[in-house]
Amino acid sequence: MFYHAEQTIKTLSTALKRIADNVMITDPKGIIEYVNPAFETTTGYLSQEVVGQTPRILRSGQHGASYYKKLWETILAGQVFRATTTNKRKNGDIYYADQTISPVHDDNGQIVCFVSVWNDVTERALAEEKLKAEKKKLEQVLGIEAGLHSIFDLNKLIDFVVEKTCEVLEAQTCSVMFIDHDSNELCIKGHRGIEELKIGEDFLKMGDNIEHLIDQHRKTKNRDRSFRNEDSPKIDGHVYQSETFLSVPIELKDHLLGIINVFDKKGKDSGHFTDLDLRILFMIVRQVRIAIENANLYRELKYLTITDPLTGVYNYRYLTQTLDYEMTRFKRYGRNLAFLMMDVDKFKIYNDSFGHLEGDKLLKAIAKLIKQNIREADVVCRYAGDEFAVILPETDLDQARVTAEKIRKSIAEMSAKCPVSVSIGVAECTSDTNRYHLIQRADSHLYTAKQEGKNQVSG
Repeated sequence: MFYHAEQTIKTLSTALKRIADNVMITDPKGIIEYVNPAFETTTGYLSQEVVGQTPRILRSGQHGASYYKKLWETILAGQVFRATTTNKRKNGDIYYADQTISPVHDDNGQIVCFVSVWNDVTERALAEEKLKAEKKKLEQVLGIEAGLHSIFDLNKLIDFVVEKTCEVLEAQTCSVMFIDHDSNELCIKGHRGIEELKIGEDFLKMGDNIEHLIDQHRKTKNRDRSFRNEDSPKIDGHVYQSETFLSVPIELKDHLLGIINVFDKKGKDSGHFTDLDLRILFMIVRQVRIAIENANLYRELKYLTITDPLTGVYNYRYLTQTLDYEMTRFKRYGRNLAFLMMDVDKFKIYNDSFGHLEGDKLLKAIAKLIKQNIREADVVCRYAGDEFAVILPETDLDQARVTAEKIRKSIAEMSAKCPVSVSIGVAECTSDTNRYHLIQRADSHLYTAKQEGKNQVSG
């Protein structure tokens, strides 16, 4: 007996009205001919709104053309197509459906219609997505742990933590602050996303608000607190966009070292951090604490003054303050600004060969030579270990290269236990540059100079 699509639909419609599954029947060209009441409830579309349309009205945009190509190839070949499909309701909400599309044949083997049956599995799919996201974040945290164990300089460790914390927690803003008990201040040691003008101006005294803040940090939680109000306290002088923030204390042997703050959540959860985010931040801080202790970096925390005690040049803290100040001047007045990063070539070999005392003498001598080859207005800082940085106000890229070459040549000609050289990366400030990017650009050129044979200037 031969059945047309219309006859098939009439035969099935009574039964389909009673079942909980969503059902949609289309003709061989994909035109919708019937939907059951469950379909109307799930999608928000009434039968009369979809009959005569194609299933494209349900598309979410999350499946590519290859997905639909495979679907049609399967059902036109007379086979059943099965998949978890992401569709869109009438109101625009996304839902997930475990779907089968089956071709119906007449007695001659011709396809007369397609029957699509599915269950709404949105709750399950979202739970699975959440688990995947959690797993990804935990894997990223493990990556942070591995990275921390290979860093033996406090400044680099903090920069690494700030960068990775923003990445894992999808945050625009992060600051790491340490307590300088001598000056009774909370000092910003590393940051991302904070207004450049604020750094160096807003070291926080341990006044009433800060003492209360520290007490609260010992009872850390995810605070729902708006920072849009200008009268609200700002932890590090920055105006924040998010309604929630995370703050976790950094403690070592029951001694409070400082605080890590995370603000300005990005992505679909914009503005709101989750309990998972807080747990992950605790994990990161725990790893930081272990790294500081294992690498014997705790002693460095007391050096929050502006001078490096070994070489006598300025330290990393002063570098960040001065660079932020000069970048503000650059952006305000349009004056040139350049930056040098340099690293002593084969310094570890020098240290291993002649001992740490000789290594320290070499660093002092190099710092002295750098100062002799720059202007009074320029600022030389010890960035980390055997790395030095020079801030060159009102200097363009060509002039910076000349200065870098003078420094390189002077050090190559110095008297030491064995020949000594430095590799130097040069970067110029541009209108779209922040401190982090300027340092990163110079560091990248420094890496190039190293890779291309050392004892040279790149940038």
